[in-house]
Amino acid sequence: MKTRRSPMRQPWLVSSLPRGIIVSCQPSATSPWRGPKQVAALAAAAERGGAAAVRVDGPEAVKACRRVTSLPIIGIYTDPTAHRSVAITPTLQHALALVEAGADIVALDASYHARSHDGQDLATLIGDLKQQTGVPVMADVAVLSDGLLAVTAGADMVGSSTTGYADGATSTFPDLRLVEQLTESLQVPIIAERGYATEDHVKSAFQAGAYAVVIGSAITDPVFITARFSELFRNVIPRT
Repeated sequence: MKTRRSPMRQPWLVSSLPRGIIVSCQPSATSPWRGPKQVAALAAAAERGGAAAVRVDGPEAVKACRRVTSLPIIGIYTDPTAHRSVAITPTLQHALALVEAGADIVALDASYHARSHDGQDLATLIGDLKQQTGVPVMADVAVLSDGLLAVTAGADMVGSSTTGYADGATSTFPDLRLVEQLTESLQVPIIAERGYATEDHVKSAFQAGAYAVVIGSAITDPVFITARFSELFRNVIPRT
């Protein structure tokens, strides 16, 4: 794969988000490591391992991580009790809570369909958040069209974070084609996320033009990691 141009560097990126590996400290629902203290321990381990940043879900987890790491924190707020089409940082209040907790960057679902269904205007949401806090905004998208709209609405960076969740999105992970499309079409940093679990995945993402790559379960979820090796065992060792 041909290496693409380097992503445009914006002034705030020097301190807010260096290039490199972002560790998603969001254990799955099956993991026993879901409390704020456990998430903070994962963030501390990520920093020791050389991560550029961490991605953390919820104000309490953000607070816990802020106490133990100096890494930039990308905060999201998944709130199923909000009863909205948008699950990731659904409202301005959710975003403000993340900033109050210590998030350096706020990530939110930028699905046009979902936001429209909830009666929201993405540009207004991003504008209000920036006006009140000044923090950069990461738009989580699953398709190119949402990325284009998100940048027009004021997003500072775009991530392929919701791949597989939205209408028209691929179910093949990782979605390197989406990273290529976003990089070719936008002049903001593109964050490759969802399904990046091997060295080859990461290398391919950077070659496709990604500014940074998010790795989650392959680093922070022992249930997922164990299941992968267990599956390998079952495939290699015949049952007797």
